[in-house]
Amino acid sequence: MSAALDQATTGTEKTEEGFVQEFLRHWQNLPSKWLFFGILAAWLLLFHFFGNSTLGYIKTASLFGWMDYTYSNSEDDAHGKLIPFVVLALFWMKRRELLAIEKRHWWPAISVLALGLFLHIGGFVVQQTRVSIVGFFVGLYGITGLIWGPKWLKTSFFPFLLFAFCLPLGTISETLTFPLRVLATNITTLITHGIFGINVIQDGTRIFNPDGSYQYEVAAACSGLRSLTATLAIAVVYAFLSFQKPWKRLILIASAFPLAVAANVFRLTTIIFSAEAFGQEAGNFVHDSPWLSLLPYLPAIAGLLILGYFLREKEEQESNAPC
Repeated sequence: MSAALDQATTGTEKTEEGFVQEFLRHWQNLPSKWLFFGILAAWLLLFHFFGNSTLGYIKTASLFGWMDYTYSNSEDDAHGKLIPFVVLALFWMKRRELLAIEKRHWWPAISVLALGLFLHIGGFVVQQTRVSIVGFFVGLYGITGLIWGPKWLKTSFFPFLLFAFCLPLGTISETLTFPLRVLATNITTLITHGIFGINVIQDGTRIFNPDGSYQYEVAAACSGLRSLTATLAIAVVYAFLSFQKPWKRLILIASAFPLAVAANVFRLTTIIFSAEAFGQEAGNFVHDSPWLSLLPYLPAIAGLLILGYFLREKEEQESNAPC
């Protein structure tokens, strides 16, 4: 037993050493890295000391402090803290492709950096910190192109695209969620009342039974914004990692919207079925359970995988077709 544990430990150490060695090798082969990190440090300092002008909202001049505060106080935006780690992981997955391309200083990328600075100045002056966030990531993208060239910009476009999910929606989410709330309520009422005959009444975004023993307001948290964000992010990653043709990527990304709505309707329907069968306490349990709230993601992810399967199968049929 001791020998087996020693062998397992040794194997783990070798795996870790292999990762470290590969990382160091890629690090050594990356040109102009110190120039990149020098410009990046100046860019970060600019946004840390002069990134946020809405001091009445939160007393910090740092854009990153404002973002952290927003993420911490909005469950709909909390995923923003995870996105940088996802982007880094995707960069690591594309490491061989990125290191293999031709790298050179490319001065036209200064225009991208200037656009990011222009966006930040505009956002700072009019106190729209979200515009400054867009400016920060646009400028960061431009810095990479300035140091490593246009081919780097093209190859790294997809990981950088995910930084869009770092943009907190805040009060904008109410404008976005209301149509989703109405849509989710309409479809759920149609399924439960029109198909299964459950006697429910819809009043705007409220669903209740005639005697009032249970009722649900389809609030913003249940509107599907979180499921839409998560499904859309998964669809973007899946589309860019698995397919090269733009139209296939667009189909997968566009499918995230109906799949997210379907997932949310599934959750709301489950709540009503539980309340109808076992009372409102059961419906509340399904509504509040953190584990059961993950169930709607299963049909959404399954839908993406099924759609991806058919798109890949069609691609194989096209490649095998006789000329």
